[in-house]
Amino acid sequence: MRFITILSIGLAIGLASCSQVAEKAENAANRSFTSYALGKPYTEIANLGQSPMARLSGSDATYGPMIGATPLTNGMTVYRHMAPAAKTETGTNFAGMVGSSTVSENNRLSYFLVGADGLVKDWATGSVQGSASDCVQYIGGIINRCNDMRQLQASLALYDARVATKAGQPISSWGEPAPAVN
Repeated sequence: MRFITILSIGLAIGLASCSQVAEKAENAANRSFTSYALGKPYTEIANLGQSPMARLSGSDATYGPMIGATPLTNGMTVYRHMAPAAKTETGTNFAGMVGSSTVSENNRLSYFLVGADGLVKDWATGSVQGSASDCVQYIGGIINRCNDMRQLQASLALYDARVATKAGQPISSWGEPAPAVN
């Protein structure tokens, strides 16, 4: 009994450390991908991978569509983009009789601080969970039961809390939002 307990604890620690390693790798990839934009014209960045030729070539290099823009009192603007990033699949199978699988996708958040000159002055990145599904198969997959755990689109405030700037700061460090003009 003690051996099984120790084995279970070791397995749980091993799985937790694997997910931490994967999360760190995803964060490093997001930071590297988003840092490319620094000093470039925002219009070039916003259209990256969006041209018909880029889509035909199968290029996945995109920051995704803009999900929001906020002018700041200092004359700069924060542009928010979201694109699919990492996809993980896990599964188990017990002698072909019962199996389970989980597919989960993360979305990369890419934020750009753009000056009045149209150049990217700073960036922020993070990730949020996208869609997820959980399936159980019985009798070698003849019977299949799946639950779609798709999350509703979150508010910009939630996304804003998930990103960090190049210097590791929250985007509030970029300045105050400008008052809304009616």
